[in-house]
Amino acid sequence: MVLRTQQRQQETSPLDAALETGFAALASPVRLRIILMLREREQCVCHLTDTLGLTQGTVSYHMGVLKQAGLIQDRRDPNDARWVYYRLNPTGTAAFQTALSTLLDVTQADLTPAKCCD
Repeated sequence: MVLRTQQRQQETSPLDAALETGFAALASPVRLRIILMLREREQCVCHLTDTLGLTQGTVSYHMGVLKQAGLIQDRRDPNDARWVYYRLNPTGTAAFQTALSTLLDVTQADLTPAKCCD
């Protein structure tokens, strides 16, 4: 079983990995709402908890998933390190967009009509 998992990991391209990680991060309705909020502007964690109606721990969990996927980045307030601010990560979101565009690129498709098996 370990061998099959290792083989599958070796067969996974960086494009596939970026898509899997990005889609997994965006699969949660909560994380999708967070991304929509961060698309508008940087947000303080306290604003996210209030707007989403979630505990700080729950928001932190979702932010960790998004950060691990490379879609967001954070910074601490230089005057009070208790305050954390989140924003979209331009590099990570661009990589996900590129991977998604490549996945859906129909110009690479073979347009030869398929034949049914007899």
